[in-house]
Amino acid sequence: MKKIFALLAALLLAFCTVGMTACGSGKIQIAVLQYAEHGSLDNCYRGVQEGLAARGYDESNVQYTFYNAKSRDADNTTYAQTLINSMPAVAVGIATPSAYALANAARGEVPVVFTAVSDPTAEGANFQNFRNVTGSSDKLPVENQIDLIKAFLNKGEEPVKIGIVYTLTEANSVSNIAEFEALEEEKNVEIVTQGVNRDVDITAAVDALIAEGVDCLNNLTDNTVVQNLSVLLDKAESASIPVFGSEIEQVEKGCLASCSLDYVELGRKTGDMIADILEGKSADGIPYLYLTDGYTVDYNSDVLSALELTLPAAYADANDVKA
Repeated sequence: MKKIFALLAALLLAFCTVGMTACGSGKIQIAVLQYAEHGSLDNCYRGVQEGLAARGYDESNVQYTFYNAKSRDADNTTYAQTLINSMPAVAVGIATPSAYALANAARGEVPVVFTAVSDPTAEGANFQNFRNVTGSSDKLPVENQIDLIKAFLNKGEEPVKIGIVYTLTEANSVSNIAEFEALEEEKNVEIVTQGVNRDVDITAAVDALIAEGVDCLNNLTDNTVVQNLSVLLDKAESASIPVFGSEIEQVEKGCLASCSLDYVELGRKTGDMIADILEGKSADGIPYLYLTDGYTVDYNSDVLSALELTLPAAYADANDVKA
C-alpha cells in the first residue's frame, strides 16, 4: 500500500512539475516573453490570447505570466530562464530573440511556441536545432513589397535605389536582406544597406543612405529599427524621401505604404497551435506556420499627398489608414 501511495505522490508531483496546471491556482500556466515594445508584437500577444480563448482557454482556466525584455538582451536571457524554471505548460516567445532564448533555456523540457519569427531556419537562430519547439512566421512578402515600392515611386523602367537600415545581430533581418538582394536583377532595383549594432547608430545609418542617393527607405520588422522608426521618418521627411513599412502600424505612424501582415491574426493562429499542445499534441509534430493569405496593402494618404505622389491604379483598393 505504501508503494501505491508513493507512486501516486510521484505522479502528482510530476504532473505539477510539467506545469499543465499550477497546483495552487488550478489554472493552466502559460509563460510569454516578448522581446520589444511595439504595436505588431503587442498585437501578436493579443491574438494569442484570442486564439486560445476561441478554443476554451480563457481567464477562467489560464494564467499568463508575461515579461517584456524591452530589447535588452541581458534581461531577455534572464526572463527566459526565469519563465522556463517555473515549468509552465507552454512557453511563448514573441519575436526571434525571445523565442530563441526560451528554446535555449528549455532544451526540450518545456514546449516552446514562437511567433513573429520571420525565418525559423535562419543561420544563427535555427529553431530546428531544438526539440519540442514550433511556431508561426511573419515572413515578409519581399517580392510583393518591391513591386509596391516601384509602383508608388512611378519610375517606369528606371532602376530604383532602395535603402534599408537593419540590425546586424538580428538573424531575421539578415535573412530578409538576402531576399531583397536576390531580387535585384529580376526587379531592376539596387538594394543599399546600412547595418547597425545599437539604436544610437541609426541616425548616422540613415544619413549615409540619404547621401548615397536612395530613392526611398524600406523598413523591415527589425525590432531595434522599429522602435526608432521616428528617426527614419524625421530624416526622410527632411530629405523628401518616402519610407515604406512592413506592417500597418508603421504606415499609421508615417510610412507611405506597406504589404502588411495581420499580426492579430498571426497571433490567433499561434494560439490555436498552443491549444493543440495543451490538448496533447507534441510541438515537434506541429509544422511551422507560414501565412500565405494574411497580407493587405495599406497606405497613408496624408504622406502620399505630402510627397506629391498619386495612388497607383494597381493599388486603388488599398486600405487608407487615414480614411
